[in-house]
Amino acid sequence: MQKAETAIELHYFSERLRRKLDRTRSSSASIIEAPSGYGKTTAVRDYLESNVSRSSDVFWFTAVDEEPDMAYRRLCLAIGKVDADVGKLLFDVGIPNAFTLGVACEILRSMECNHDVWLVIDNFQFLCGYLPPDFICALLEHGGKGLHVIIVTQMLGRELRAVIEGTGFLSIGASDLRFQPEDIQNYFTLAGIGMTKHEAQRAFRYTDGWAIAVYLQYCAYRETGGLSEAAILPLMERLIWDRLTPQQQDLYLRISPFEAITVRQICALLGETSLPDYASTALANPFVYYDQAGRRYELHSILAGLIMQKRLERGGAFDFECLLAAGDLCNDEGRTAEALAFYLQAKDYDKVLSLDLSRVSFREVGGRSFFSVALELVRSCPAETRRSHPLSMLRLAWALKASGEEGAFGETMAELDGLLGQDGALRAEWLLLSAYQSYPSLCNGLSKVRQAAALFDGGCSRVIKPDAPWCFGNYSQMSEFHVQVGDIEAEAEGLEEFLAVYSPLTGGHGSGAGSLFRAEAAYYQGDMAKAEIHAYKAAFLAEGKRQTIIQLGAAKVLADIALVHADIGGWQQAMKAMERAASPVAHNTLLIRSVLDIVKASILNDLQEQDRIAAWLKSHDFSSRTLMPPMADNALFTHVMYLLQKGELLRFVGTQEAIPSKVVEKTAFSAHLFLLLMAIGHYFLGSTDLARDYLERSVDIVFPDKLLLSVAPAAWRLDGLVEELIEAKYPSLLDAFAEAKEQYGVGWVTVRDALSSEEHADSLTAREREIALYAAEGLRNSEIASRVGVSESTVRAHLRTIFQKLGIDRRGKLAEKLK
Repeated sequence: MQKAETAIELHYFSERLRRKLDRTRSSSASIIEAPSGYGKTTAVRDYLESNVSRSSDVFWFTAVDEEPDMAYRRLCLAIGKVDADVGKLLFDVGIPNAFTLGVACEILRSMECNHDVWLVIDNFQFLCGYLPPDFICALLEHGGKGLHVIIVTQMLGRELRAVIEGTGFLSIGASDLRFQPEDIQNYFTLAGIGMTKHEAQRAFRYTDGWAIAVYLQYCAYRETGGLSEAAILPLMERLIWDRLTPQQQDLYLRISPFEAITVRQICALLGETSLPDYASTALANPFVYYDQAGRRYELHSILAGLIMQKRLERGGAFDFECLLAAGDLCNDEGRTAEALAFYLQAKDYDKVLSLDLSRVSFREVGGRSFFSVALELVRSCPAETRRSHPLSMLRLAWALKASGEEGAFGETMAELDGLLGQDGALRAEWLLLSAYQSYPSLCNGLSKVRQAAALFDGGCSRVIKPDAPWCFGNYSQMSEFHVQVGDIEAEAEGLEEFLAVYSPLTGGHGSGAGSLFRAEAAYYQGDMAKAEIHAYKAAFLAEGKRQTIIQLGAAKVLADIALVHADIGGWQQAMKAMERAASPVAHNTLLIRSVLDIVKASILNDLQEQDRIAAWLKSHDFSSRTLMPPMADNALFTHVMYLLQKGELLRFVGTQEAIPSKVVEKTAFSAHLFLLLMAIGHYFLGSTDLARDYLERSVDIVFPDKLLLSVAPAAWRLDGLVEELIEAKYPSLLDAFAEAKEQYGVGWVTVRDALSSEEHADSLTAREREIALYAAEGLRNSEIASRVGVSESTVRAHLRTIFQKLGIDRRGKLAEKLK
């Protein structure tokens, strides 16, 4: 039990909870999971303050609802306080995905910490949306000998809870934190208030053992001498809110839009240079936590809910004033997404359109995609406001196009056409966007882009920026721009001609796309030398202009070429190139990572490595992702391929048939892919005639351009059906097709075997194998470094490479792979 110096700071641990907390001192990791109001954070903080030696380090990281890349960076900095090398390596790797997960896990498990250190990660639920379960397990399984990781979280998802429960680490739940009647009686007794067992039973019925509710009952008892039957919010209102001065209440109302707020921000809202005494007194509240390191205050969610209610009771004008002040503060600090969210709540559309919306065009805003925000704005903004902000309206039109809202895009462009003059930069922006009205046949918009170039007069677009995902996130130029059967060369020339004018106007947007289109075409035509040259050219051009989508597409082509050549080393290098392309992205992190997951999944599906595919693609759970239409189409394609590989044939065919025709028939190449998959599905189901019909329609799309390799991988599944069809309709291509099929088959077997058997271990260098064997024996990095005669950081680097080559994510799997 624990008693603080003053009644308001009274905290209590049941003996049951104390025994559990005592076990955190001998456990390398602990998970404390309960809903808000159960006193999780208070219990951990009080316990550590009272029971951890002053010579021990306690590092506290509190997650908040913020951009994933920012939260991950802060997490890396917190981990870096324990082990600087590990924090930096995790930062360099970036948010883990299907390909980098093994590397990130090994980095975590290599953490060095030889004295007592506590790393508390509070509000962990905010990190769960983008940190893979395996990464979380590796964090719990860290290598720090003296490190104790404590995760404090609200309720976790069922899948993640199942994974964590399987680790065997200490778990403290709501039942451990809940006050029983005897605990309530002890709590009151500790405070100097006598309570009968009957009263304790009543208090338990009123509170259900909820720590925050018990505390409020204690406050009520001190005031009135009896318990209160009031619900928690009315009780908090009477005991907390009503005791504040009007000036203090006003303070809370003005900071209420923020989940966490710094001292400097409070001063800015109040127009003060330092925090006034009345504010310091008001914030010295048991329901407000002050983070000393970050110098910020965090309100308990229940108190925040009460204050929000009070703010709304003041009326619309006051609510508007508070939201506007919050938005202005964020805008002054350069936090455009947060400013936009507050202005949207206030429905101040003039303020919204005064922001530089290009900074948030592909990001989340207040828990929703900017695409949905754009649609709301064009529908809700008064006409006069729209006319006053033509540049912002152009940016909204671009977002509408990117999100596939073709109707709203066309209407907005038509409205702007009537507003803008025929000269100047804004008309140039309109002309540039209007080229996308003929998308994906971009060459049809070339004349408008040329007109735009003349009006820009050497300037660059302020609407289409180079960090916008090229062709809306589609890494395959063939599936996006091969529209007409038999016209592949003309399409390549048209795309290159368009980009020659367009890319300089947009800071390099689309650089390398023409070369990537040619690389894909050459690959499918079986000209590997030409394909490789164009792929490297595309990668070089794209890298110089931050065209990550094109870099990913180029690396995908290089991986495909390496497979045909049975070059496992080249294949691995191409896979690493994908990760390098995505890792330095400062903006649109989740979007780019989603594309990377899709690219990887398309490769892993082909190689029957389904276990390494991102979970959201396997489950078809796209709800947590912001996907532009081409990305969603590609994600769906990888999902149905996953169903095929898993043998779920009826679901595979049914899902395919449910795909809208506008998606299937968008381009010639997308139609080919759909028809080919349908042929495979129906063939496996025994409908040979139907399979033959789908196959013939597929082949008729790609064979006029001699794209033989686009069919060859499927031929292995169709038992001679493809060859039979080619012999009947395209006999001159039969030998070339047979050669392409054979070459692909040999390469596939080589790479597949290298990924799934001990042959993959043979690709390790002598030094890598030596280190792998030591690690498999259970030696720590420091011990391996001593035996091999290298630094620990070198050991870590070797282990990351070993994990990548062996396709594993932890040391426990090394022994099996090295047999």
